[in-house]
Amino acid sequence: MNLADIREYVQKTSTIISTVAGMQVIICNKDMLLVADSTNKNAGDCPERLSSDSILVNTIKSRKMVIATDCQNTCEGCFSCPKKKECDVNSIICMPIMDGIEVLGGIGIYAHEKEDINRLIEKNKDFVEFIQRISELLIMKVHEEEQRRKLEQTVKQLQNDGYNMSFDYIIGSSMEIKEIKAQAERFAKGTSTILLQGQSGTGKELFARAIHSASSHADGPFVAINCAALPENLIESELFGYEEGAFTGALKGGRIGKFELANNGTLFLDEIGEFPIHLQAKLLRTLQDRKIQKLGGNKDIDINVRIIAATNRNLEESVANGEFREDLFYRLSVIPIAIPSLRERRMDIIDLAEYFLRIYSQALHKDLFDFEKTALDALLEYDWPGNIRELQNAVEYAVNITTGQYITINDLPKKVTALHDSAEGKLQLKPLKYVEDEYIREAIRVYGNSTEGKEKAARILGLSVATLYRRLKEM
Repeated sequence: MNLADIREYVQKTSTIISTVAGMQVIICNKDMLLVADSTNKNAGDCPERLSSDSILVNTIKSRKMVIATDCQNTCEGCFSCPKKKECDVNSIICMPIMDGIEVLGGIGIYAHEKEDINRLIEKNKDFVEFIQRISELLIMKVHEEEQRRKLEQTVKQLQNDGYNMSFDYIIGSSMEIKEIKAQAERFAKGTSTILLQGQSGTGKELFARAIHSASSHADGPFVAINCAALPENLIESELFGYEEGAFTGALKGGRIGKFELANNGTLFLDEIGEFPIHLQAKLLRTLQDRKIQKLGGNKDIDINVRIIAATNRNLEESVANGEFREDLFYRLSVIPIAIPSLRERRMDIIDLAEYFLRIYSQALHKDLFDFEKTALDALLEYDWPGNIRELQNAVEYAVNITTGQYITINDLPKKVTALHDSAEGKLQLKPLKYVEDEYIREAIRVYGNSTEGKEKAARILGLSVATLYRRLKEM
């Protein structure tokens, strides 16, 4: 706990004390840094450290109140003070700010004029009681701030689903995905609105989370809302919140919306193409002004939110059909990023399948090594209309039903293997790298994964042992 965390409140407090007492008031924290000065509102911006000889510092160290009526002639700290000649302080009341046995800082009331000195002496008991009450208020405020920050951190963790996700979590070695990742990581550094376009299941939310984690808003919350999953009559209150009594059934005290929850962080608007046309003007105004107004309210609330939107629809067609506002489209697509479908990055199918195999093998406590060649062929030949999500489901299904140590073609869902079954015996062309990888996998399966087995496999494949090890590492 530190008074510096509530600096503005402390400064206002020093001003209030000064107004009541008619004298200068300073407040420092437990680190002896000047947090507030009634004669200088900007004193805490670049806090000055008080001298170790300062009466206020000695008050904090001794944890005792000090009343000095002729400090320039009686206080040791004043004798050696380098500012003694310019100083016109003659009397002072200093009191430590104590929270139980913990010292949070100290308050000093300085008397300059003779009448102030007399008043300070005559009414020091009243001043002491007054400062004690003020100290209690400061302590309460520090506790409130501490609780607020803890709650904010808890909310942030819940909103982020307990994790942040870097670009390393986006699996794939194809040039297509590498280029998109590099592009997204570059744009993540800014604050402009990003529109992620791609079919369902291509990993748009993964990209949104990775962008958030690489951005200047990474320490703030990541809040996601699926615009297609909410009824039209709920979207406005979910996004903007509402005041008490805004409508029948509104919660007492009202409710904050997703924009406020995402303040100083990122708001992910998934399926933005489904956003109701009658609310698009309000969303556009919010993006332009960086202010929101709750449902049933008339007060503008400032927000600092990075917007990432995503859609599987062609928004330009929606604009042409009058289903989406043109001005909102341009506001959202300041930085458009098109995420390729899985069939456009077939080189990543094996990488992703093997990644999911490891995940579900561990989750289901199965000791699985790999996919058999025919199973890999089927995965490569299938078009994956559901993209990565469909591939993930297919691998999870296979891991659940397999009884061996390798995933066979019979373990995969029938719709995935249908094309392979119908084309069996026909020439199937695929990237040369996959053919080589399949031979290497087959050789390791036949001769084993031991050092001796790898040497035999390298000899049969016509590779040096070093080359085989390099290829295995790449795979």
